[in-house]
Amino acid sequence: MDERILEFIGDLRRAEIRVSPSEALDALAASAEVGLADREAFKSTLAATLIKEFRDQPTFDRLFDLYFLDLEALGEGLKKALGPEDPRVQDLLDRMLAAEGMELDDLTELLMRGGGSELEMAIRASGQNAGLERLMYFLQVGFFSRRISDRFDWSTIEADLEKIMEMLEARGLDPGQLARIRNYLELRLEAFKRMIRQHVERELERRAYRQGEKLTREVLSDKPLFALTPDEIAQMKSVVARLARKIKDALALRQRQEQRGRLDTRRTMRKSLQYDGVPMEVVLRRRHREKPKLVTICDVSDSVRNASRFMLQLVWSLQECFSRVRSYAFVSEIAEVTQAFSIYPVERAIEWALKAAPVDYHCRSDFGYAFNRFAKTELDSLDRKTTILILGDARNNYNDPQAWALRHIRERVKGIIWLNPEGQWGWGIGDSVMPLYAPACDFVRECRTIGQLGEVVDNLVHHWWRRGR
Repeated sequence: MDERILEFIGDLRRAEIRVSPSEALDALAASAEVGLADREAFKSTLAATLIKEFRDQPTFDRLFDLYFLDLEALGEGLKKALGPEDPRVQDLLDRMLAAEGMELDDLTELLMRGGGSELEMAIRASGQNAGLERLMYFLQVGFFSRRISDRFDWSTIEADLEKIMEMLEARGLDPGQLARIRNYLELRLEAFKRMIRQHVERELERRAYRQGEKLTREVLSDKPLFALTPDEIAQMKSVVARLARKIKDALALRQRQEQRGRLDTRRTMRKSLQYDGVPMEVVLRRRHREKPKLVTICDVSDSVRNASRFMLQLVWSLQECFSRVRSYAFVSEIAEVTQAFSIYPVERAIEWALKAAPVDYHCRSDFGYAFNRFAKTELDSLDRKTTILILGDARNNYNDPQAWALRHIRERVKGIIWLNPEGQWGWGIGDSVMPLYAPACDFVRECRTIGQLGEVVDNLVHHWWRRGR
């Protein structure tokens, strides 16, 4: 049972749910107290010890059903998997073995005494080096079942059973009793072989789930944002949430390391002079890192709306990484949408920004007008700690680009990062004015996929504000 729970915890971690060693120990101890009699109580116990955030609950539920769909298959239920017990036959076999002092193979002992959980552990032990990591298709179940089966010494087990039958016959049991005992032992042997195949089938289900989840994330992360279907947009929300969590966890780890400080060699050596040059006291150098201010300016026209959706979700999921976050949406008119994120949950606030902000969503994009308005109304709120993150394709519909406005903004801030959801091959072609805006930006990156967006935001969170002006 503990092995199954630890495997379950391993899959939770692979699904990017943080479970510490102490929480894993708590789960083992609590589940041992609760037991398997009540499935819901058992599930609630594991959830209480392993899950810390509500958004992890759906993943926990899916994996729990995969591992513990039928708790009757665990514990006492494993004995039933070996077939109905016959107490009279079992008692007769136990008395005879005790009287004769027979030396039997360990597995034969398990088969005779109905140790279902011990048998499963024996199967798991044999399967560890059977190459199950290559199990990917249902057609492979038979091959790996035979591979695990071949690791057991069936000839020794069958020889032990024949020896038992000969001893019972020598004791004068009648043919009917002998037939009953032989049938009992053979059924248990066949049931054990079925347990091997069931173990491989369960492993295939678990691996298929893990690989399916991983493949979905990889495919969606590399798919152009403009090509996402409505169903894929819904799935992408969880991918972006995982990405945000990964960035936050990495940042939290780095901050904990920095809080401990790094060795200050010069001060440590100076301190050691009073001990004849022996560094008895170590002096650490600690740095105070200030969180940056972030302003996002998102084009919410139809051509790049998906990219803006996911950038807003990612940035606002990481808002504790910044001292302040402000967001603006524009097509031609520009409007601040920060207030929606203080009122609504992130997803609802994003929908409001993309559909209900005080901008005309049906007009033609005009980056120049939007930057002009932003420079005139918001310039005083900017300072050297502020980073501007712009997302847009720079398709200006042949309007005046007013690049001076972006240069004017750049003079007041730490830097400007521009993410363009259009392929770099299209910059400067047709109505694209990207080459006119690029000189005012510190970084200009193609950002056609979630993977590229994650790389840019990760760099922003971990490295950008550490740079000097």
